[in-house]
Parts: sequence; structure tokens; C-alpha cells
Amino acid sequence: MKPLQDLAVYDDAEFYDREFATRDHDVPFFLEQAVRAGGPVLEVACGTGRITLPIARAGVDVTGLDVMPSMLALARRRSAAEGLPVEWLEQDCRDIRTDRRFALVFSATNAMQHLHDLDSVLAFLTSARNALRPDGTLVLDVFNPSPAKLARRPDTPYHHKSVTDLDGTELEVRAATGYDAATQVLHFTLDYLREGATVRTKKVSMRCFFPEELLALCRLAGLDVLERHGDYDRSPFTGASPKQILICRAGTGDRRWP
Repeated sequence: MKPLQDLAVYDDAEFYDREFATRDHDVPFFLEQAVRAGGPVLEVACGTGRITLPIARAGVDVTGLDVMPSMLALARRRSAAEGLPVEWLEQDCRDIRTDRRFALVFSATNAMQHLHDLDSVLAFLTSARNALRPDGTLVLDVFNPSPAKLARRPDTPYHHKSVTDLDGTELEVRAATGYDAATQVLHFTLDYLREGATVRTKKVSMRCFFPEELLALCRLAGLDVLERHGDYDRSPFTGASPKQILICRAGTGDRRWP
């Protein structure tokens, strides 16, 4: 398997936490999944606990797993400050090591798209499957590739969003993207500008999963896809959906990889 790439963008956990502080439209979906499962729950690539902590506040037994020590350090401080009994695991999602078996395992907000090669993707799916109880559920959350967005030229940056810096000032985020069709990897360069001057730059690369491909990968990993939604409102998946949200369970057949 290839090493995980572009993870340096997550070194500054404080800035990451501030950047996504107002992102909460996906939280109700995963909170509902966790409460319904009843625990224990495992969030893969949990970051600073943006979704993990609301699940813990609801009284659900939850574990957060991430490969970045800086992110987990902040997550631990936040859970300790609130007295929340969350277990935090510093692990690679391709090799989940725990004696526990979970009623729900989920990977939110495109985190799976940091896995660029086939071996890494299948290793993650298999490892997640093996962490499930026999009746457990795996939820996958990736974006649905848009041909128009994939066709953007790297030399034509566009306004992506605005964020608040650690000092309280507003930053404009301009993005430039380039899609490598051979590897199905979309490369982002994100420039953070204060009054027109760049104050920080991030480079992120995301593997694109096309709908039928993602279903096939799940099958290869021994997973049955029970439901497929096009957004966090559980709307039916269509070609125009912004998201691919898959509700999976371990299959009963013998078509597993490896």
C-alpha cells in the first residue's frame, strides 16, 4: 500500500477546528445513525471530534480514530473539558486494531477519499468490516464526482468559501483544482487570503469514487450496500446528487477481498 498523502494540511489542528467550526449540517445524520445503533460506535478519521463529541453528548458509547496526533490531542482536550468518556485511537484506518466490535462504524465528510490506491481502499473497507458486530452497520460518505467540476482548469482559481482565522479576521479561500483522470485523483490548491494577500496555502488530493465503482469496491470487500442516499437528508441517490452516502453491512457470501 502507498503511504497516506497530503496529511500535513491537518498538522495545525487549532486552525482546522476553527475552519470547520460552523460546519454542522452533517451532524444530525450521523448522530441519528449513532443513537439508532445504540453503541458502541467508531468514527474513522474523527479529526478534532466535530462529530464524535455530539455523539458522546447524546450518551452513546463512541470511539474516535485518527492517524494525526495533533488532531487527537485537541479532541482529547475537548472531551476531557466536558467530562465525556470518549476513547481516542491513534491508528491508520487501513489497519484498525481493537478488541471491540462495533454496532456502527462510519467515515464522514469525504475522509475515505484520502485513500488514493486500490489496495488502501480495500484495506480500509475490509478493516472496517472486521470491526463490525455481525449485525453492525458501516456508513461511507464521499462526494459524487461532478464532470463540470472535474473539468476545471488549474489556472482558473475560484472563490471557495470564507473562514475566520485564529485571530478573528476573515479569510477568503480561493481554490484551484486539477483532475488526473488516470488515477482518479482531484488535486486542490487552497490559498487563504487576508485583504488580497495569501497568508497560508494548503494542498489536498482527493480520490474520486464513481457510483458503480464504489458499489463494486464494497462488494469486493465483502460488504452489502443496503441503502444509498444522495445527501444527509436521506434523499434518494441520483446522478446529480452531491453526495454518495452508503449504508452497508458485512455480506454473508464468500466474495471477500483478499
